[in-house]
This record gives sequence, structure tokens and C-alpha cells, in this order.
Amino acid sequence: MRTIKIYCKECEIELTDELVESNDIWEYDFGIMPENHFFIRSQEASLKNSIIVPIDNYKLKDHPDMKRFQGCCGSSGLDGMNKLCFNGHEVATEFSDCWTDDCIEFNNDKVVIKEKIGDNIFKELKL
Repeated sequence: MRTIKIYCKECEIELTDELVESNDIWEYDFGIMPENHFFIRSQEASLKNSIIVPIDNYKLKDHPDMKRFQGCCGSSGLDGMNKLCFNGHEVATEFSDCWTDDCIEFNNDKVVIKEKIGDNIFKELKL
């Protein structure tokens, strides 16, 4: 089971504490991931992967443009990235509307993922 941390690609600030790879298969409309876990989602159409995490208290702040959080009772996630690092760089999208699963999807082009390879030793992980 892999352990990772996620960092902003632009300013290198830490965005999460250690996250453990979910050993359960998780898919949209299927279930809720445990706290401090992550899931790698394969996007067949774009041939890219992304990191999905449960909504939790990460080192992120909300985008100041509230239009990015449109939805009837939460964020639909359809209006652009709505989560920023503490230095103001767009890094992720929150999905929390009633018709979506509650999760945060990190934009792979905006973050650096580092895998734990030893005690407090991390190396960059390419998805």
C-alpha cells in the first residue's frame, strides 16, 4: 500500500499530510473513502490519471470566485478548479453537490505527488 503527500507544483507548498492508498475499489456513485486515503482515478478519454481524496481539512482554501462552487446544495465541480493552495494557486476541484460524490480531485498538472520510500523520505511519483 502506497503512502503519498501532495504539493503545489508552482510554489511547492505542502497540500496534504500523508495519505494512504485506498485498498478498496472506489468509483463515483459507489461509496465514501476513509479519511486520509486516496484513490488514483484513470481517465480513459484523456489517458491521464488523477488523485481523488475525501473532503477533509487539507491545506487548501476556497477560491474567492464563488461561481466556482455553483450547485444546488454544494459544489457541482463543473465551473473550474475551486480549491487553492495557501499561496493562491489553483490546484484542485471540490465535488460536493447532492448528485455528485463528496470528494476532491487534484489537478495532476498543478500538483507534485511524492511517494514515501522510507522514514520521512519521499520521492516524486509520476502517475
